[in-house]
Amino acid sequence: MRSGTSFFNWTVFKKNILRFWPVWAAYSAIWFIAMPLDALMMLQLEAANRQYPDAGGFLERFARNAVPGMTEVSLFMAVVFGALAAMAVCSHLYNAKSANLFGALPIRREGLFLTHYLAGLAFLIVPNVVVFLLTLVIEAAGGAVFMSELLFWLWVTCGESLFFYSMAVFCGMFTGHILALPAFYGIFNALAAALYYLLRAVFDSFYYGFGGFENGVSGFVAWLTPVLKLARGIGVYSYGYGDDLIMAERFEGEGIVAVYAIVAVVLAVGSFFLYRARRLESAGDVVSVRCMRPVFKYSVAVCSGLFFGMLTAQIVYMHEPGLMISMVAWAVVGYFVAQMLLDKTFKVFHKWKGGLAVVGAFVLMFLVVGFDLTGYETRVPTADQVESVQIYGLCVNRLGDDGDFLDAVTHDPELIEGAILLHQAAVDRRDADQPAGMEGAQMNLTYHLKNGSTLTRSYTIWVDTTQAEQEDSAAWAIQQIYDDRDLYWTAYGFEEAEQRMAEEGYRLDEVQYVNGNGEFEDNVYYAGKDAQALYEAVKEDFKAGRIGVRKVDGQNNWGEQQRELDFQFVGSGKVGSGTRNWWIRIYVQDTASSTLAVLERLAAQGAGDRYESSDRAPYTVWTDGGVGMEPVPTDVPVPTAEPYPAS
Repeated sequence: MRSGTSFFNWTVFKKNILRFWPVWAAYSAIWFIAMPLDALMMLQLEAANRQYPDAGGFLERFARNAVPGMTEVSLFMAVVFGALAAMAVCSHLYNAKSANLFGALPIRREGLFLTHYLAGLAFLIVPNVVVFLLTLVIEAAGGAVFMSELLFWLWVTCGESLFFYSMAVFCGMFTGHILALPAFYGIFNALAAALYYLLRAVFDSFYYGFGGFENGVSGFVAWLTPVLKLARGIGVYSYGYGDDLIMAERFEGEGIVAVYAIVAVVLAVGSFFLYRARRLESAGDVVSVRCMRPVFKYSVAVCSGLFFGMLTAQIVYMHEPGLMISMVAWAVVGYFVAQMLLDKTFKVFHKWKGGLAVVGAFVLMFLVVGFDLTGYETRVPTADQVESVQIYGLCVNRLGDDGDFLDAVTHDPELIEGAILLHQAAVDRRDADQPAGMEGAQMNLTYHLKNGSTLTRSYTIWVDTTQAEQEDSAAWAIQQIYDDRDLYWTAYGFEEAEQRMAEEGYRLDEVQYVNGNGEFEDNVYYAGKDAQALYEAVKEDFKAGRIGVRKVDGQNNWGEQQRELDFQFVGSGKVGSGTRNWWIRIYVQDTASSTLAVLERLAAQGAGDRYESSDRAPYTVWTDGGVGMEPVPTDVPVPTAEPYPAS
């Protein structure tokens, strides 16, 4: 005997397709214009320009470049139309009459959910497949079929559509109001990132030395913020050119899409169970699931307190006491607003006990942070716990070059102990104001501990520059770091330059010498042997401690008849790594004897090209068969210093 119930209803499915045709029609039209129509235009251009031997390749460029590049559009389309499709197929849940009507149909809850869910998914997936086939036919007609590019687009577009649609349906199961669906959908998409940055701002305001969360936290937050993860993780990277056509390319992000596709299936299953347990009389409620009402209420209170409290404090320049009051006040406001939305009435102030609980939670947080009950502010690792430390900052003596703000990692036990000494000095003075006669230096430390964890702190160190020779003082510890040539060899970028120039395709391009004489800057550009001679001389001076030297004396030499060398490097590296330019800027001190000697020889021979400081130097290529300005041969002797060892 035929069953009176069904797990799928074709009539309801067709009704959704016909009733909500503007959603899938708009989605289809946008993709039709972006893909098949554009491909057809390229095909027509191809035909119109066949009489010109140098023209052509329009369709091929479209197929290889534009098609995979359309994945940037895919994300926007999936986010917007995923929400619209979910609002359409879930709309029957948000009106009491329609909810009761569908509930009275001889279709199981499972069948109703599956019918509506597949109808909304068809709004997105079917147009994607049709656009894929039409584009493929046009490419085949023009003899420019690039299947991997088309499949990449189809996979990313369908995967993103599946995820964001499933996420929107899942959000729709928690509410009985159609306008609440896009609100919840937008909040859940940005909630993790918003809380991450809000908590960073709060901890930075209350915790002395807060330098950010552990590295793993930001990665976890990125996965919980799918829009950002997909925007950053999906890309088409091209390299190698010939006849103006890309010779090779690689796609990235297929794995990320696969992960979110799996999550989409989980969300769909969760939506199914929520739909089956849903009460029909919840139509019109902001939150339809009773157990989620307290979660909604207190989440709104906490987020309101954090966001609007921080915003108010920033606008009116409040300090810690004012910030605390502002956060508590906005949290209470958020609590009562959420209660009004849930109860659909303004008469909610009799439920003051919940507001009092919110105040108590914030006060408890202030006590934990204010009295440092977790020991965060006073925690200083011991040397035997530290594997390495990354030091950034420590700008007590500024030369005006790339070594001013140290950014390097060291495994040296002595330098680790020096960093810990500075850390402890900062902790000891955490409640003190800036002392008279002391220099301030920003310092950021990231300890990589032997147990595999990291510890990050950020401080302003107050340094008595007269104590540079007094052992175990802050000034003495900074001077030890300044004197470490290995550390600054990395900080300036010499280590990277040596490593890259050892690879095929990387080289020193040119050197700009800036001679500031107090009235104007005289810029001279060197290339070829001249540039290499200067580079070797700088390395020799650096190894001997005659250039890039800093002293904790409180004296900044920046701007005092400044002389500097800017080394420009360029290279394409190995296949697939792309072209890259980078620079090393170093201040030429009077003690840099080898460098000054080479500069004098070059000046005496009239080598180099002079330009006004406002002019740009011509791009110089001096390797095999290159183009552009050829280097001027010189007989300048090159110092024979051995390359400085990488740290």
